[in-house]
Amino acid sequence: MERERIKRVNWIFLLTLGMMLLPSFLPFHYIIKNSLQNVLVSQSMIAIPGILYLILSRQRYTEAVRLKKMSLSNIVLVILFAILISPVMTFVNALSMLYSTNVTTSTMTSITSSVPLLVSLFAIAVVPAFIEESMYRGVFYNEYRKVNPIGAIFLSAFLFGILHGNLNQFTYAFFMGIVFALMIEATDSILSTMILHFLTNGTSVVILYAYPKLLSYFQTVYDNAVSSGDLNLAAQVESMLGTTTFDMNELMDQATSAVTDTLGSVLATYGLTALVSGILAFFVYRTIAKNTDRWDYIKNIFLHNRPDGEPPVLTAEGNKKRPSLITIPLAIAILYLIVNMVLAEFIM
Repeated sequence: MERERIKRVNWIFLLTLGMMLLPSFLPFHYIIKNSLQNVLVSQSMIAIPGILYLILSRQRYTEAVRLKKMSLSNIVLVILFAILISPVMTFVNALSMLYSTNVTTSTMTSITSSVPLLVSLFAIAVVPAFIEESMYRGVFYNEYRKVNPIGAIFLSAFLFGILHGNLNQFTYAFFMGIVFALMIEATDSILSTMILHFLTNGTSVVILYAYPKLLSYFQTVYDNAVSSGDLNLAAQVESMLGTTTFDMNELMDQATSAVTDTLGSVLATYGLTALVSGILAFFVYRTIAKNTDRWDYIKNIFLHNRPDGEPPVLTAEGNKKRPSLITIPLAIAILYLIVNMVLAEFIM
């Protein structure tokens, strides 16, 4: 039974990869005209295997993905956790920039610069929060955890990261995947990770919309200061931005390169903030788990690595060897994605 479950879900992942590659082999360029459409088509390709999984497993959606109600207090705490974990994610992303190329900002900027804020939020935050969480935490993680909970945390996070296709996104998506898997165990509801996912992506969207307006304001202040002869104010603006060029892409590139040249610069810029906020996030996480009476359950999972979170049963049946989470279809998909990711990094 366990082996069949793993085989089935791994075939679903291979199918997910195939669906995401489909637009590359079909004349989708007649349909996909911009980055927004590309994101929506990609999300649709992820959703199709999920629908097939529900049909094959004969499960209701809410049962398959663990969609359950959450208390209002825990929803508020999840939002607080999202705020506190954000500096840690920024730190992880900065570390990834030491050995990879940032491709996320340019993609998101191409979307936010051409459509209204609410449309961008829907495409970048709402849709992925629902579809990606339903697949990665709902299908893959929930199936894997029935066999090997700890392996499920890291494997589902790895698959979540590697399907992003580049080293930069893989690094922080892998970290996010671990955090999201732990959160769904704390709340016993995928609603918590959907909220986290939405807030993570949505915050980036809002910043990308707000940043050009802020630059426009500083440019107005600078131009007025220069024209009125207030060189002191002009110098203050120039010192604050580090340049008199009010181009968003150029300023973001300068800011990124200024703090991601060396490990020391990343640690100096983000390290302390990430450490403090990470500690606070842990205490919020523990409070969430205690509110749902799952803190002891989570500790037992890590102590005994059992799906039910309880100590191992000392019988032949209880100590039987569990099947590997890696099967041939999954190995093929992972190998392809690793090769593709490395090649993409060299090309970029």
